[in-house]
Amino acid sequence: MEANTSQEPSKVPEIETDEFEDWFEEFTHLVRSGRDEEIVQQLSGSHYADFAEVLHELEYDEAFYVFRLFQAERQSEVLVELDEDYQSEFMERLQPKEISTIFELLESDDITFILASVSPSKAEEVLKILDREDSQQIRVQMEFMENSAGRIMSSDFAAVYGTDTIRKAVSKIRKIAKVVDDIYTVYVVDQDGRLMGYLRLKELLLTNPSNKINKIMIGSPLSVHFNTDQEEVARMFRKYDLVSIAVVDDKDVMIGRITVDDVLDIVQEEASEDIYRMGGLSEDEKLNTPVFESLRKRILWLVVNLATAVLAASVVSLFEETIQKVVVLATLMPIVAGMGGNAGTQSITVVVRNLATGELTLNTWWEAVRKEISIGILNGLFLGILTSTMVYIFKGNLVLSFVIGSAMFVNLFIAGTIGSCIPLLLKILRIDPAIASSIFVTTFTDICGFFFFLGLAQYFLSYLN
Repeated sequence: MEANTSQEPSKVPEIETDEFEDWFEEFTHLVRSGRDEEIVQQLSGSHYADFAEVLHELEYDEAFYVFRLFQAERQSEVLVELDEDYQSEFMERLQPKEISTIFELLESDDITFILASVSPSKAEEVLKILDREDSQQIRVQMEFMENSAGRIMSSDFAAVYGTDTIRKAVSKIRKIAKVVDDIYTVYVVDQDGRLMGYLRLKELLLTNPSNKINKIMIGSPLSVHFNTDQEEVARMFRKYDLVSIAVVDDKDVMIGRITVDDVLDIVQEEASEDIYRMGGLSEDEKLNTPVFESLRKRILWLVVNLATAVLAASVVSLFEETIQKVVVLATLMPIVAGMGGNAGTQSITVVVRNLATGELTLNTWWEAVRKEISIGILNGLFLGILTSTMVYIFKGNLVLSFVIGSAMFVNLFIAGTIGSCIPLLLKILRIDPAIASSIFVTTFTDICGFFFFLGLAQYFLSYLN
C-alpha cells in the first residue's frame, strides 16, 4: 500500500549526472533505513520511466522493496518499463493475486511480453486467476510466433461499424476509451469484424452527427497479418509515418492494433540484437548474466573463429621458408590482412544495415555490390600506394614496396566484393547476415591477404634478399 505524505513530491534528476549520483546516494540510504514515506515522496512525482531507471540502479531485493511500497496503478506503469531481468524477478516474487490486480491495468501486448519472461509454471499460475476472457486472449496471443505482429499487438482497440451514425460511433468510443489507452485511430469494420477503413477523431468531432461512418471513412487501410515479422512492421511505420496500424487474421478480420510506442521498442530491440549478433553474442546476454551461462553462449562462435584462424595460419605455413629468408615479411603481413578485415567489416555494416531497414532488397543487390566493389578498388589504389611508399621509405626496397602495395590492392578489392556479397548470400539462405557475415569475410580477407602477399614475395624472392 502506498504510504501517505503531506510533502510535495520530488522529481528524479537526470540519470548519469552528478546531481543524480548525489540524489541516488541519499535515496539508497532511505531504502536501507526503511524510511518508507520518504521513499514514496522521492518517487511519487517522477515519470514512470525515471522510476524504472532508479530501480535498475538498485539490487533486486532493494528494488522489489521499493516497488511494493506503491499501489497497483503505479506498479503497472513501472513494471512495463523495467527490463526483462527485473520483470522476471519481480513476477517470481509477487503473489498471483497482486499480479492479477496489476494486469487488469495493462494492455494485452504488455501482459504477453511480461509473461514471456517468466517460467511457464508461473505464467500458467497467473493465467488461471485472470478474468476468463482476458486469460483466453493472452493465451491466444502467446501462441503467435515470437517477434511477429500478433505477439506485439494489443487486442484492445477502438472500432465502429460502417453503418453507424457519427452520434452512435462517438457514444461507442466514449465507452471504449474507459478501457483502451491512446486512441490514435478509430477503425471501421463490417458486421463480421472485417477491416473496411479508418478515420481520425477530428473527423468524428467536425462531421454532422447524423452522417454515416462509411460516408466519411478512409478506405483501403494499411494493415498487417498477425504473422508479419516485427521488423517489417517497423519499416511500414517508418515508411508511411504511422502512429497505429491494424492487425488482421487470414480472413481480414481485425484482431488487434500496433501503436508507435510499441514500434520504438522494436527498433531498440532489433538494433541491440544486430550489435550483439555481429559480435557473435546472444541477444539474451546481459551484464548480470551468470558467468558460465555467458561462457556457454559465447564459446561456440569463438571455436568457429579459432577454426578460421587455423585455416589462415595454414596458408602462412605454406610460406615458412620464404619468411625465414625474408624476416621482414612477418612484420608486414598482418598489415595486409588487418586492413582487409577492416574494409570488409565496413562493407558488411553498410549492407546489413540496409537489409535491416529495407532499403536494400534481393532485387537491388547489384547496386550495393557494384558500389562496394568500386570503393574496394579505390581504397586499394589509395592505400596500396600509401603503404608501398611508406615501406620504401623505411625499408628502401622497391620490390618489397611493390609486393605489399599490390597485395593491399587485391585484398581491399576482395574485401569490398566479399563484404557485400556474403550478407546477401546468407539472406538468400535464410541465415541472419548480422550473426555470420563477419566470420566468413574475415576468413576470406586473412587467407587472401596472406596468400597474395607471401605468394608475391616468394615469386620475387631473389629481389628481396
